[in-house]
Amino acid sequence: MKTKIPSALLFLFAILIACIPSSLLASVRMSPGINAFTARTTYAISGGWALPDGDWTIGIWDNNFQGDGGTLISGPVSLIYDKVSGRFRVGGTDAAGNTFGSSTVVMKNGVKGLLPAGYPGRVTGKFTPRLHIIRRRAGNSEYLVAEAGHAPVLVCSEARIFGETPVCGWSLANISGWADLYDADLEGLFFATKAVSDRDIALMAAGDKPSSVPSISGNLTVYFPLETASLDNSANPLILTNQGSDSTVKLKRGGSVTLFADGPMLRGATAENNTPTQVTEPTNVVALNSFQPFQIIRHLNGSANVQFTGFDYGTGTADIEIRFIDVEHATSTAWQTLKTGSVGGGSAIQETISVPKGYWKTIEVKRINSANGNSSRPNRTWSRWAVGEVVVMWGDSIQGQIQGASRIDIVAPNGFIAKYPSNYPNSIQGDVNPLSSSMWNLLRGGGMGGGSQGENEIANNLSDASQCCVGTTVVWAGATRLVYWNGQLSSDRYEDARAYCLANGGLNKPNVITWVGNLASANYGDDFYADLNLFKTKLDADFGSGTWKLLLAPLPVMYSGSGGGAVAHHILRDSCRRWLQDNPLVGQDAGGSYDHLTADGVHPTDSAWYLMGPRWGNAAGYLRDKQNYADPSVGEITSFNRSGSDLIVQVSLYAGTALSLKNPAANISGFTLSADNFATTIPITSATLNSATSVRLSPASMPAGTLKLRYMYGHPGISGATTADLGVDNLLYANVGPTNILAVQPIWGTSSNNWSLVESSGDTSKTITVNETRKDTYNEK
Repeated sequence: MKTKIPSALLFLFAILIACIPSSLLASVRMSPGINAFTARTTYAISGGWALPDGDWTIGIWDNNFQGDGGTLISGPVSLIYDKVSGRFRVGGTDAAGNTFGSSTVVMKNGVKGLLPAGYPGRVTGKFTPRLHIIRRRAGNSEYLVAEAGHAPVLVCSEARIFGETPVCGWSLANISGWADLYDADLEGLFFATKAVSDRDIALMAAGDKPSSVPSISGNLTVYFPLETASLDNSANPLILTNQGSDSTVKLKRGGSVTLFADGPMLRGATAENNTPTQVTEPTNVVALNSFQPFQIIRHLNGSANVQFTGFDYGTGTADIEIRFIDVEHATSTAWQTLKTGSVGGGSAIQETISVPKGYWKTIEVKRINSANGNSSRPNRTWSRWAVGEVVVMWGDSIQGQIQGASRIDIVAPNGFIAKYPSNYPNSIQGDVNPLSSSMWNLLRGGGMGGGSQGENEIANNLSDASQCCVGTTVVWAGATRLVYWNGQLSSDRYEDARAYCLANGGLNKPNVITWVGNLASANYGDDFYADLNLFKTKLDADFGSGTWKLLLAPLPVMYSGSGGGAVAHHILRDSCRRWLQDNPLVGQDAGGSYDHLTADGVHPTDSAWYLMGPRWGNAAGYLRDKQNYADPSVGEITSFNRSGSDLIVQVSLYAGTALSLKNPAANISGFTLSADNFATTIPITSATLNSATSVRLSPASMPAGTLKLRYMYGHPGISGATTADLGVDNLLYANVGPTNILAVQPIWGTSSNNWSLVESSGDTSKTITVNETRKDTYNEK
């Protein structure tokens, strides 16, 4: 625990710097420091103060919009931002060694006693001010956070002894060399010898000054509002006098002035660059509860019925109106009625209205039609949330590879995607607040094109197609079979994943689920069609029939040595195809994963992911936009017959206008031919494009009997132990979507014809329907 700052160091803070401005705009923007203590980004308080034995409150506004972790307040009780967990945490000790917090972890910066979980707050580059409150109230140690304009959230409250502390110097931002809290705005540190009420926290989050709220008015011992502080150029330009009763407490800048900048108003901000004169204290405030930061609520048919709760602190009866502002696109919805006849006086609000899907939303809310209780201005919030797509990626280690670090930044982020954690349940016992239990939060993490915000091909394309935000999470278990998710053998895996979706009162429920037919199910000979039916039953029961779509990728094509027989592989892929055909309102084909490169015979290499990622992304886009994304089924081989010494193979396309090859000069891969039901095979000496929708095969021999043809069956191509031996990917693609990504389906056949296509009678003049128009029963923009 940090003790009083040595006077020698405090003296260094008072070094005269001629270029310091004469006044501060509003908040203080902290910028990166260096290791030399005098150059750190720090405000230090000389004189200091002690926390009493009894009730008290400490508060500060912050806007940690980018950068590292670090210290917001450092003293006997400290507030930090831990970048690893993405949470704000509080801890400290009193003079007797009693802890404020659980004392289970000692942070490197000396903060002891982390409160359970902490408040989630990802650095996002966006203006998202919030008010932090640390208080002692009736024997409880408490940490609360109110996002700007919202009612407070009780992050944690613990009944424990915590007495007075020694008189200590305090500081804002970095002090101990632990980490630079940079590009973060801090404003309005205050200390009161009373416990602030929840009502008054909401009023301060809306724009009231601490000196204006009744629960601590008159007991505000220390207050550095910053937006009204002045610098004395004649004596000591670094000293800011406090606004409280103890005139000996001073706030000093430490380090070079180049490490500081004037930031915008945080308290009561109605725009991202407000100055103090542009901010007024509101009257007749309506304070709604906040969603979790960057919460995405699934839409159904383009909208969601969203419940808004909170409090009406206005006077007398009034109607309450709400509107939604998209800051990034500079648009807003029209004002609409949230509640009529609200009686005010702190009465509860619990109203449900329909909200259209879209990008990040913030809120304005106000009271109208009141004789003497209309809002003087709307209460403005800044914490982002959205109605959009919620995608859960479930399955085995192939799905788990979506999070692989090697697939980071395959795709540029579009800025409207939230990636959520993959650890459940929350290990903090007794922590039931939905903002910290099973946190639904932006976190750093890799992905299939992940980058620092977890964007990937599925999310990027779905966001573009559906024109809304997308939330993604991944839950997987190595070599898991679907029978361990659908209740046939167990539901343990499913229950773990389900816990995410039912957290936060069900706000996390998905409307898109991805699954890959996997090797484990093929190896055990599972009836995958029946397994999918059982899976659907569970999903309907938990998430609602008609509310979700299963984006199903068939088992990726693998080579010999990957385990499982060729027939088992083909049957599982065929089960996926048939189930999708039989469940068009529920299932969506993700496109065949015909990727030749595996790292170990099972898991796709990075090169394979460059195929699978865009293919899955196209399929996700096709869920919502069938005009600008291609049918992931692409096409299939419908017949083949003889033409002299060659065979002509006809392909019916569902997407694009022509077949495409990666290497037009090389033979097409994936075909096998037999005249004896595949007891033996006939070598194919040449396989080339014959037309936009047909292929010419030249067999080494042409027996008189009926021929059978397979395409992409079992373990196709050249087998080998290393990826260098796996052959050339020269499959049949279509000229649509990402170049040479969307592939023609295998020849499915049936068990009776040994999963092949039987030679057609007649000649090549047989009529084939090209670019067949298929009926899609689920086409939603």
